[in-house]
Amino acid sequence: MKKITGFFIVLLFGVLFLAACSGKIADQAEDKPATLQPLTGIVMMPVVIGQEALGTRPPGDTTRDGVAQFVDGVIYEALATNDQVHIISDGQLDALLTDAAGDRLSQMKALGAKMGSNAVLEVTVTRFHERDGSDLSVNSPASAAFTMVLTHVENGKVLWDASFDETQEALTSNLLAFGKVKNRGFKWITVEEMVREGLKERLAECPYLQK
Repeated sequence: MKKITGFFIVLLFGVLFLAACSGKIADQAEDKPATLQPLTGIVMMPVVIGQEALGTRPPGDTTRDGVAQFVDGVIYEALATNDQVHIISDGQLDALLTDAAGDRLSQMKALGAKMGSNAVLEVTVTRFHERDGSDLSVNSPASAAFTMVLTHVENGKVLWDASFDETQEALTSNLLAFGKVKNRGFKWITVEEMVREGLKERLAECPYLQK
């Protein structure tokens, strides 16, 4: 009986050992970085502000232009020192695409050829709502959302994409957000602060933007 018991104990440890080894192998396989496509350069397009991003606005309202300038400015701050990234303005984009024809991918390919790049990075803001209140209290908090897409212009393949979607919550509503709330100084932030934080975080995560 003791021999049988000992056998099963040895067998149990053997199974646990193999399971641990297989777990480590699986983790190592998951941690293995994906192969990156070689890029000659990345064209950073002017930010697009979605039609519904700001809610209803009266005719002639210039808020949309101000938001676009703000977001473009944050992106410029984050990427200006990256030699692989070519940041272009709306005016430059119009000038570069004056003789470009065809569908969107064809235009992106033409743009890339002129800029010596084979990838295009696009940022679209889909929500940009300012808080109603102050640092200490709000009637409604800041809320923002945007997407980022890096596309290879030769084949239209998405090389990387990311999204951001947040409406600030009180700490009492989400205790798991304590770290973020602490970093923000335990205050209600503005939508500009939220978007600046989100953009820099997402850009830092893009493997194609690492120096």
